[in-house]
Amino acid sequence: MIIFFANKVTNNMKTFRFIRVALLTVLLSVSFSSCSKSDDDNGGSDTSASIEGKWYLKSEKWFTDASRKTVSSEKTYGDYANERIWVIQKSGDGISLTENGTERSVTKIGNNDYKKNNDRFVVKSLTPNSLVVDYYDNYYKDDESQKEYGVYTFMK
Repeated sequence: MIIFFANKVTNNMKTFRFIRVALLTVLLSVSFSSCSKSDDDNGGSDTSASIEGKWYLKSEKWFTDASRKTVSSEKTYGDYANERIWVIQKSGDGISLTENGTERSVTKIGNNDYKKNNDRFVVKSLTPNSLVVDYYDNYYKDDESQKEYGVYTFMK
């Protein structure tokens, strides 16, 4: 009788240990799955944000050279001011840009990199209500004295 009881306890302990290991395995496999931020680098952009829409210039800062250490001018605009407005629409793989009512020729040259006539702009940050652009005025001209470097901050 004692031997029978000892065998029954041993079998119950083996079953309990098996259930414990199975439960631990399930918990570990679930904890390694991810449902948060993607590993893809989107350049500081919110993946739910769209570049399309009407963007109002909130501020601009210009620098004397590409190193962006010396500010040459700085200007802040009121909310939804009409001084400078970009209307951006998707066009194929690139975008179509209307600036203050005038359509500008824009070519997409990289993931967040665009060419507008002789100028270049790079989308540095994009959220549903904010767009920050590094702007290179006369970037494609040979004359260094004509080149300027700025940062535009837009709001939607």
